Amino acid sequence: MSRPLQEISLEQLSRTLREARERKNWTLEQLARELWVRGFPTSQNKLWRLENKPPNRIDTELLLWLEKVLEVPLLEGNDRKQVLIEDVLAVLDAFTASRSPAPPDDASLRRVHDKVARLLAAR
Repeated sequence: MSRPLQEISLEQLSRTLREARERKNWTLEQLARELWVRGFPTSQNKLWRLENKPPNRIDTELLLWLEKVLEVPLLEGNDRKQVLIEDVLAVLDAFTASRSPAPPDDASLRRVHDKVARLLAAR
């Protein structure tokens, strides 16, 4: 999945990505390794290009993984509909552990939470 560049400020994206990585005191190699370990294999070179020379189209799945690993928002907008499947599964697992888990902060995941809550309430 990718988004056209006009929807994303490349300068801001690159700056935010670099700052978030540096706050964790990670090199690009360490960030690539962390993404790999978490289940999203990518190269150090691809991350360098994202920080320095973004391509014409940006892989939004990579951005979502970077948000998760670096704990920083990279995609703007409260109404975005793209989330990682593992985060959706975590919301579903929360309902298994508790009849009424707290809603997530992310607006898209909150929509999933609210839909499941309505489905369970209708039973």
